[in-house]
Amino acid sequence: MSDLTYDALMDTTLLNGRVKLLQPKIGFHASIDTVFLAAAVPLKKGMQLLDVGCGVGSAGLCVLARAADMSLHGISLSGLDAQEDLVNIASRNAALNHDAKHSSFFAGNLLHEKLLPDNAFDTVMMNPPYQEAGTHTPSPEKIKAMSHGEDASGAALTDWVKYAHRKLTSGGALIMIHRADRLDDIIAALVGRRWFGSLVVQPLMSRTGDDAKRVIVTARKERYSPMMLKSGFIIHEADGSYTAAAKAVLMDAQAIDLSR
Repeated sequence: MSDLTYDALMDTTLLNGRVKLLQPKIGFHASIDTVFLAAAVPLKKGMQLLDVGCGVGSAGLCVLARAADMSLHGISLSGLDAQEDLVNIASRNAALNHDAKHSSFFAGNLLHEKLLPDNAFDTVMMNPPYQEAGTHTPSPEKIKAMSHGEDASGAALTDWVKYAHRKLTSGGALIMIHRADRLDDIIAALVGRRWFGSLVVQPLMSRTGDDAKRVIVTARKERYSPMMLKSGFIIHEADGSYTAAAKAVLMDAQAIDLSR
């Protein structure tokens, strides 16, 4: 069982109430990045999906909610996280959303994980720590430190990509959300050793005219079509409200199409 008692947790929802979550009151919380990552996962009946750094299971459960809206069945979700407390909460969240039969969550460090089969997953999704090791002061809160920076886990971005390559079937898809200013690191990690190709990059802008703050990147294991750069996705109107496109993703579980 988790060391976190219910009193240390809070109830939240995503996708306009479709996904119910318990989350630690102190620490990393699911955000719109979580929902945008889930929206970019391509769905197919019977797919095997792995969420690396799954936390409390929020992104994967958003994918399952979207699949349910589309009456797509037989999707299996596995999640891996280095923090056992969060993994235990993820299992509780799966039960809360009636997805326990379709979900399995595991505690382990991706640098030496041996619980999950290699070459077995159609899709790997991930939201790696945004801060490169040595470039920031880690949070004193363990959950935040593990989620925000590479220092705490000891796994660099290249390690996350290498792990995804090991777990994916040939031609399988990696879906990642990250900081836009680390796009060069992302591309280098993906293609430097020819682990991945066929990249599609979706910039996310807060408002029209802003620089991108986030990117969603998809890549295929050992597939090598030229990279595609999508038009920017605008999240907010000038007055700060969500654009119609963002509302469709955040409230109505609409997909972000990153197909080629």
